[in-house]
Amino acid sequence: MKPWLTLAVAAVVPLAAAAALGCAPTVSRPAEYAERPISAEAGADYFLRTGGGDPYATGMAYPLFLALMESYPEELGRDWNELADKFGLIRDPEAKGDPKAPPIGFHLTTDPNTGVPWVVANCQLCHADRVRLATGDLIVPGLGNKRVRPHAYQNALARIGSHPGLDAGRLSAVATRRAREWRVPWNKGDAIVKATLDVWSPAMKAAKPHLARYDAALPGRMATIESFALALAAHTKRPIPMPDAIGWAKVPDVRSFPFRETFSYDGSGYGSPQALVLEADFLFGARPEWYREHMHIATSMYLYLKSFTRKLPFPGRIDVERVARGRSAFEASCAHCHGYYVDHGDEKRVSYRERVVPMEIIGTDPVRAAAVTPAFVDAANAYELVRGHTRVRNTGGYVPPVLLDVWARGVLGHAGQWPSLEVLATPPAERPRRFVVDTEGLYDLQRVGVRYEALPEGPVRPLRNGEYVYDGATPGLGVEGHPFLSDLPPDERGAVIEYLKTI
Repeated sequence: MKPWLTLAVAAVVPLAAAAALGCAPTVSRPAEYAERPISAEAGADYFLRTGGGDPYATGMAYPLFLALMESYPEELGRDWNELADKFGLIRDPEAKGDPKAPPIGFHLTTDPNTGVPWVVANCQLCHADRVRLATGDLIVPGLGNKRVRPHAYQNALARIGSHPGLDAGRLSAVATRRAREWRVPWNKGDAIVKATLDVWSPAMKAAKPHLARYDAALPGRMATIESFALALAAHTKRPIPMPDAIGWAKVPDVRSFPFRETFSYDGSGYGSPQALVLEADFLFGARPEWYREHMHIATSMYLYLKSFTRKLPFPGRIDVERVARGRSAFEASCAHCHGYYVDHGDEKRVSYRERVVPMEIIGTDPVRAAAVTPAFVDAANAYELVRGHTRVRNTGGYVPPVLLDVWARGVLGHAGQWPSLEVLATPPAERPRRFVVDTEGLYDLQRVGVRYEALPEGPVRPLRNGEYVYDGATPGLGVEGHPFLSDLPPDERGAVIEYLKTI
């Protein structure tokens, strides 16, 4: 288990529901996860549609999940649309508002042992975003979802799983009715519900006190290192002490991955890239035996991410004259960390060498990097499963990102601490430290980022749908550091931003 980015954030429901199904095997091997030729095309299918698999461990029988939505609507929402809105997921535009259609990031797979569909998740649950423009919304695969609330989803499931009124018989009756209404196969339904609750309920009761720590998670953020520590402790049966301050990390854009050797904000996890790509699946329940049997998934996913590309041109006005000056200033002051970008026909070629900028130079909030404690490093490197494949280290700094499509990535920074490029270009002492972020408003093409409103001290006005308060005084969310762009003369700062719109 290692602390890189959550490339395959699954449904966060670690179940082994087939364990009590008589002679049924405890691993479900649906057809779409069977061994196939290794390729980037296969990796795209895993990333965009099916996810990493292991349905019994990372998913839930679909009729039972429908029953949970009906029985606990205040926690999950009454249908898929309410669930999507509650947890910042993206409704599938092709569904045209159908409440029976799962949002982007969920996949229904047929369990060959029972014939029952299982709901699992794919990488787009977190790694796809909706960019709102005056001309219409763009759904962008690979872009970090700025609205998703994985900790809130996880905690809702923990509250349900530990609820004293959770009853297998009642849930089985609701699941049977919903399966009939939605025309979903539901063979051995009573056995599946009982087996699920036998495993899930004790796990959620044990996890609930730990998960409550993450109730304060902002949209689009994960407590990545702390979550890995909890998962690792569950495997090794040894608790890992963590600092009081949580190392929040923004869900990243995968656009940089073709140019990276490591995948995290600080380069702390390193080693076999195939292992790095899918190790996050273990955080969400995938079992070692599944991973060993399905190494083709990890390799194909790596090939897809290594070749990841997309066309995402800036949708607003660009001042061509300022672009030339901005490029010169960028290459003189920024490119040695963030790379050089050259047009070659319709292709953007990148010259970039991954490096870690020490904390004393970059000056950004240190809490995320400090979360990789000696205790965590020792525990992660001692874990038998990953020996010889990957390792963890505290690098003492952060890796400058490749900036392709940076215009669409707001909020910016490893913790999402800067709402726009304009804020990043502002001297650190003058940046807004407490502000309202509007995730439902049109993307701000003038400031190049999300819309925000600086807040004075005192009570916060009533928030509208899609808004939340960002407070830079919270440990792990500081807005300081990276003064390099703001150190340029004001006109050059604006010219660099103009250039960044073009890459």
